[in-house]
Amino acid sequence: MKNILLGSMLIFLSSCATGGKIMKADKPFAPTAAGPFVHPKDKLKNLGLHHKKIWVVGYMNAGLAECIQDLENSFNNGADAIVFEGHDYKKIDGFFIEIRKKYPTQIIGVDFLGPEENLYTYKETFDLAKKHKLQIAWTDFSGVDQIQEAHDANLHDIQANTDPNIFYVSGIHMKYSNLIDVNKPIEKSALQAMGFVDGIIVTGPKTGVAADPDKVIKVKKVVHDYPVGLASGVSAENIQPFLPYIDYVLVNTSIADKNHRILPDKMKALRQAMGK
Repeated sequence: MKNILLGSMLIFLSSCATGGKIMKADKPFAPTAAGPFVHPKDKLKNLGLHHKKIWVVGYMNAGLAECIQDLENSFNNGADAIVFEGHDYKKIDGFFIEIRKKYPTQIIGVDFLGPEENLYTYKETFDLAKKHKLQIAWTDFSGVDQIQEAHDANLHDIQANTDPNIFYVSGIHMKYSNLIDVNKPIEKSALQAMGFVDGIIVTGPKTGVAADPDKVIKVKKVVHDYPVGLASGVSAENIQPFLPYIDYVLVNTSIADKNHRILPDKMKALRQAMGK
């Protein structure tokens, strides 16, 4: 009934504006309806079978066979996803073609790492994710924090490249970055990240070193049920204090050998420590 009344009113107004003659539109008016918004916490549920999710970081620093072996060692021992990272776009693109032939629906992500002079490589990351129907896109720097290494990122430009079907994770107060505003609290960064990313990442000061649990607690306290994850220094031995405050981990060092190849026993131990 409301639509009928609204339509009649629009016709009346149009008639008045054209001297009583109803102008015929070139095309019938058909508003485009956007798909229903899905909260990131609900998107996260589809990215693995476990409550606390393990997303293995796979290094594309070797051959295709090694990458596929890492994938299999991860999923066969309790991982929910594998997120591959690397610097060579052509190599990553070619590997994903072959991986998707073998595993067309497996939960896979990507983090394309640019050179030091181009840290904001979100375009390449999202291009790869869309092309190969990957479910997770990871960028190191979300653009929420202005950093000395790359201070001109535009959050809206980054968001324009995202896809609602991809779970986008990125960091705040990231390792290896220097805040321009050194007094900016991590809670403020976390609040700013909500809506721009699907999952917030907290890291330690460097690769292989765990985050300060107090930082994670501060983030979770302000974002509540918004997804939060860890991306450095996670291990079966240290994960327990973090579990009440995180939803996923991105991990390699503690479950891999010196060449970053995934070790099944280490992977299995982390899964047991994080529970079902």
